[in-house]
Amino acid sequence: MSKDSVLGLFSQQAQSHPERLAIVDHARSLTYRELDRLSDRLAARLAGRGVGKGALLPLLAERSPELVIAILAAAKCAAAYVPVDRRQPDKRKQEILRQCRAPLVLATQAGELPGHAVETIAELLDQATRASPAGPEPGGSDALYVIFTSGTTGEPKGVVVESRSLANLVRWHNRRFEMSGQSRTTLMAGVGFDVSQWEIWSTLCAGACLHLVPEDVRPDPAALLAFFAEQRISHAFAPTVMVPALVERPVPTSLALHYLFCAGEKLPPVATGSLPYTLVDYYGPTEATVFATCRVVDAEAYRRPASIGLPIGGCEAFILDAEDRPCRGDTPGELNLAGICLARGYLNDPVMTERRFHHAPHLRRRLYRTGDRARWLADGSLQFLGRLDDQVKIRGNRVELGDVEAALLRQPAIHGAVVLAHADDSSGSQQLSAFVVPRERAVAPAALLAALKSGLRQELPDYMLPSRYLLLERLPTTANGKTDRQALRRSLAEHRHERLDTQRCETPDQLQAALAWQEVLGHNDFGLDDSFFDVGGHSLLAAALVRELSRRFGSRAYIHDVYRTPSVRQQAASLARRAGQAPAELDSEPAQELRQDVRLPEGLDFGRSPHPEQLQTPRHLLLTGATGLIGAHLLAELLASRDAELHCPVRAQSDAHALERLRQATRQYRIELAETDWRRVRAYAADLAEPGFGLPVETYRELAGSVDQVFHSASAVNFIQPYSYMKRDNVQGLEQVLRFCACGQAKPLMLLSSISVYSWGHLHTGKRLMREDDDLDQNLPAVLTDMGYVRSKWVMEKIADLAAERGLALMTFRLGYATCHSRSGAHADYQWWSRLARTCLEYRAVPLLRELREGLTTVDYMVGAISAIARQPTALGKKFNLVPSIPRCLTLEEFFARLGERAGQPLRPMPFHDWVSLWEENRDAPLHPLLSMFRDNMYAGRSTVELYQDTYLWDCANVEEHLRGSGIREPEFDARLLDLYLASLTGAAATR
Repeated sequence: MSKDSVLGLFSQQAQSHPERLAIVDHARSLTYRELDRLSDRLAARLAGRGVGKGALLPLLAERSPELVIAILAAAKCAAAYVPVDRRQPDKRKQEILRQCRAPLVLATQAGELPGHAVETIAELLDQATRASPAGPEPGGSDALYVIFTSGTTGEPKGVVVESRSLANLVRWHNRRFEMSGQSRTTLMAGVGFDVSQWEIWSTLCAGACLHLVPEDVRPDPAALLAFFAEQRISHAFAPTVMVPALVERPVPTSLALHYLFCAGEKLPPVATGSLPYTLVDYYGPTEATVFATCRVVDAEAYRRPASIGLPIGGCEAFILDAEDRPCRGDTPGELNLAGICLARGYLNDPVMTERRFHHAPHLRRRLYRTGDRARWLADGSLQFLGRLDDQVKIRGNRVELGDVEAALLRQPAIHGAVVLAHADDSSGSQQLSAFVVPRERAVAPAALLAALKSGLRQELPDYMLPSRYLLLERLPTTANGKTDRQALRRSLAEHRHERLDTQRCETPDQLQAALAWQEVLGHNDFGLDDSFFDVGGHSLLAAALVRELSRRFGSRAYIHDVYRTPSVRQQAASLARRAGQAPAELDSEPAQELRQDVRLPEGLDFGRSPHPEQLQTPRHLLLTGATGLIGAHLLAELLASRDAELHCPVRAQSDAHALERLRQATRQYRIELAETDWRRVRAYAADLAEPGFGLPVETYRELAGSVDQVFHSASAVNFIQPYSYMKRDNVQGLEQVLRFCACGQAKPLMLLSSISVYSWGHLHTGKRLMREDDDLDQNLPAVLTDMGYVRSKWVMEKIADLAAERGLALMTFRLGYATCHSRSGAHADYQWWSRLARTCLEYRAVPLLRELREGLTTVDYMVGAISAIARQPTALGKKFNLVPSIPRCLTLEEFFARLGERAGQPLRPMPFHDWVSLWEENRDAPLHPLLSMFRDNMYAGRSTVELYQDTYLWDCANVEEHLRGSGIREPEFDARLLDLYLASLTGAAATR
């Protein structure tokens, strides 16, 4: 018998240890001799019925000794068996049999599938007379089995696996995890799940004993652990979805378990430090013979980036780009597998086989495309990033469902989570819904959801937050033990079509407001006093709610209504009072309120002036906001221009997660950093608005004593939220940064502000030019009626100036708009100018706005200038308008004339309100979430965008002085740069 076949390995054990127990099922057991002889008898009968080399033999079975006997018998005939769970729906079983075209079907029960030649295993064994089969000896290259999986279409497709491929896995696994004749294992996986083949053959090839887990025990973690203890199981398998419950259960005193293996889905973080056994996480597609990579989940695993481990023996892994070229460094790509592990292909489907199993000439290998996104980690292991087809677009942003699920599973109160994307009924746009299983069943749902949403807001951007949360006792599973996502999707559809309970509304006005919410949110899981933003609402849906409320109440609703009166009860009352009144200007922020916020925390003393070396040759730098477009590029610039260590506080659940968020930001913005650079980066899970940044006291003290210079790039950027929403992150965040600068050694602060602090002040000052050192107070009348973001930036600058008067070494950089990177084209898709550009290109039109400027430049120019100026002691105390010089400062009209020309479709200038009318009713228009900037009466009957016409010209004398001789030049929006920007906006290849 071939040593390349699992049958050969089994035969060796049967000959060497015939009296050992091979299978135990309830009170029944079989020795290796009995199992070998029974399978010989069945093989002889099958051979007599024409089952031979290359034949397909469907097995309709449950987990039973008869299943194992039939598997061995088929292998002895050199036939390929097709295991089919007899509990599957008849329609699926019929489709599998149709594809197999087998003349004979074996079953463990009589009466299966009328119309087919189905015979029971017991009947054939009773009829068998010969003790050994006739026919050719099976070899390693023979097809051993065919497993039917369901792809993206849901139609079953058969994967043909050869004996040598499974033998490779079995030999590697048994050697790596100490399988022997004394081992006791489980048959836990479903019959149609390829993991069951590994469970069966790894046991039989080691001469170990296979224990069949009773059906009533399989889904119960407590009963399963008791079964492991009672049967003295040494090696067991459990579906990933069960692992958190298993590892958290009290360990039975008699447990003899050495290894617990899991597979099937992404493993959430679990604590393994106190476990008496080793947890092993396997990953692999059926097409790579059950498992392709392996990771031992040790006690420190939760501190490191999530990983699926290293390839097993006989398997190679490659991360390839869209052109099938290896990705550089930790750049994500599609995971491709190679080696003896690969299946032969798909049954009766050469086209699909050729498409998924491809030859890569430059790698000189046959590869399998997994359809999974992955990347290499610094330790050489692989990180699974989700399915390529799990990427969805939410509000124009690409989202990995797996990233949202991972964030949910990092919340301490959550035991299990699944996130689904679905189209909103009213708009057709994509939304996310989260199914979560609480860790404690007795927890109050309202308190749980409040804590969950609060935790997610610290980790995820607004567009990645689920719109709905549905609490479950447990996640539904398929027969294979995987999460049943189709069942969840059906449940979601049922919830979405529930009618609004009108009884909960106390007045007709509340009913109208509630109906508006249901229309916009796509569900009715809210109460009269819930905040819109706690039940799936977000800043981008606010515009749609404003429109729907205005329609239903017949009076103008505004964006600020949604924020200042966020509940159904409040909105109904507010709009009812407003009915019949003329549209008013939006409320301005009282000057007294903003001035009251311009104050320094008590007791701040910034001590002596910093030493020049702290600027010129710093050893430690603190950088905030490093996950944003500017912050991530500033991180790269500071690493390239200095030898210092960079310390980055990041909103995250742990320091490891903070570092992963930094890496993710650099990937998003196409920034390549070497591992030697990453070794100089320290990331901390922090919240800048909390005292001590929310860090451990010792960590904060160490940083305060060692950091030489602070770059404060962090800022909440939102163009429709009121000042009260921006105040915490921006104003209180700066106050904590100032406390840090005053703690320990003196630390100069590089404050990244915005050119928008000048607002539309020209309407009040009558001036055309703003110099860097001009008093900001003259623009306060405009700031008071501008966006909450602008108000917060004005307050931040004023507070920083107070600190400078008290001794803080300060440089203030007022940034214009960073369109993109001049070499990579990376840009921030969520910002208003990018949305404006996409809208103009989509409608081939541009609004007529007179002399509107944004200070357009590139992000690499910005960070290069900041880095160069920040090293100069003579720059302390100065402010820098980091925008193009006046001759190069393009107006909106000039920029879009050039962009339209490069796009090959000149953009038609249109009167402002006519242009807005093109897209304001289209909820999918890129600018629709910011509609209030174009429609709401901010001042003197004009919207925000209209008020920014005739923008100030900004003097840049300080910038020019301190960049002289640096070699840093302002970018030119020429054909090359505009082509790059266009390609980045549209996802197309740039013209060269």
